[in-house]
Amino acid sequence: MTHWSGVRLLRRALLMIWLVLGLAACASGPREVSHSFSFDGLSDHWAETVDLLAYAYGDGYHMVREDLSNPSHSGLANKSGLPAGRSINGPMPVGEYLFVKWRVKSTGEVLEQRVDLRDRLPKDMTDHELTFVLEGTKLYVFVVTREAPKVKGEDALLKTWLSRYNHAYEIYPNGSAN
Repeated sequence: MTHWSGVRLLRRALLMIWLVLGLAACASGPREVSHSFSFDGLSDHWAETVDLLAYAYGDGYHMVREDLSNPSHSGLANKSGLPAGRSINGPMPVGEYLFVKWRVKSTGEVLEQRVDLRDRLPKDMTDHELTFVLEGTKLYVFVVTREAPKVKGEDALLKTWLSRYNHAYEIYPNGSAN
């Protein structure tokens, strides 16, 4: 074997190792899908009656979770609740769960709920939106689709304002989008 054929063989081996490691790195992380996570306590009228204390849409993306007891930035220090609205759009992992913690203002009761989303979400969340509504001691979770806008009078309105103009489905506590 000549020196140059040995170098070519070594290069090929290194290239194969690099490709295998690259593919393994891609396969090991969560798959990202372009979709949205949002909530709007002002438009959905729950901000007057409850304080949002924490939320997490899965654990694969830091932008879709916040906790008042361990805030991500100093602007939340000494606040009674988190902001009542948030909207994140773009490529992100589809969450396997939704966690929400809130306090009912009239009673001071603190509630938390973790909803397993694995069998509730559509198989493909591309261009869909996950949102939730708090109503006293109850949590409601919805998927909003990007189908053609609703025609006036089509489908009943749900608890989320997003259902006024978009097709939406309640996936918790009743139903599933599958």
